[in-house]
Amino acid sequence: MKTRPVCLLALAFFSFVFPSCAQNGTVTFYSINLSAKKQVKIALTPVGTVPFTGWLFDGDRKLAHATRGRFMSVQLPAGPHDFTVPYKSKGPGKKPCQPMDCLHLDVESGRHYCVRLSAKDMNPIIVPIVFVKSMIEQVSCQEASQEAGKYKRIDLKRVEPALLSALDASADFPREN
Repeated sequence: MKTRPVCLLALAFFSFVFPSCAQNGTVTFYSINLSAKKQVKIALTPVGTVPFTGWLFDGDRKLAHATRGRFMSVQLPAGPHDFTVPYKSKGPGKKPCQPMDCLHLDVESGRHYCVRLSAKDMNPIIVPIVFVKSMIEQVSCQEASQEAGKYKRIDLKRVEPALLSALDASADFPREN
């Protein structure tokens, strides 16, 4: 009969430890980088896709200041997240986000998601002003690995201090299993 309390204690221990380990999902964000050849091509065309440089938000919470050719992998709590990449430092606006400048993602425990950050550039060749519209989109992690596999991890000084504990410490872009 003494095994019963031990079993109950073991059951209680495992029910508290294991669910807390798997309550997060991983999201890898990266801002594209362009080769010199692609940069020249975009400079000569009226509309093109360029790297996004600016703040990444999860709702009203600042996550990091994205820069070209950099990535970050973050452990985020399971549940709904609304990521935005506005081109203003004050944060996401009050108006509803458009399909390309925000991404709603239902993060599931133990899953890995990859998100590309870029911008649509309207060159002054056609119009005398430059127009840039930020874009955020979920892509397959296989595609992200092919596109950004050699990118460097984001500089820690560009990550909000409250997020540092959730940041993956690996210097290499995550590979899909």
